Amino acid sequence: EKYSLTDKQVGIDVGVADLAILSNGLKYPSFDSSYFEKKAKIWQKKYSRRRHLVKLLVLQNKNKKVLCPRSLESFTNWQKAQKSKAKYQAKAANQRRDYLHKLTTH
Repeated sequence: EKYSLTDKQVGIDVGVADLAILSNGLKYPSFDSSYFEKKAKIWQKKYSRRRHLVKLLVLQNKNKKVLCPRSLESFTNWQKAQKSKAKYQAKAANQRRDYLHKLTTH
């Protein structure tokens, strides 16, 4: 199927406050995924803190020459934080991508 040409032109200004402003007056606001980004930030902090503590415990076991030293994989709270962080980061990225796809399709 071939589309007919309309001989119409539209200028697009990409900005910071608004994502795009068209010359015909349409404004597209910047995307706000603040909820999931906030959650991802919180979980990033938890993940970093837990990872640091896990590394310290692993080093302590190594230095004390414990019979059964624990590995990084044996700490489940750290793994939970890693999964939650990844989940919220992915959700924010997916929402952003979806918004841009819908906007460009429109």
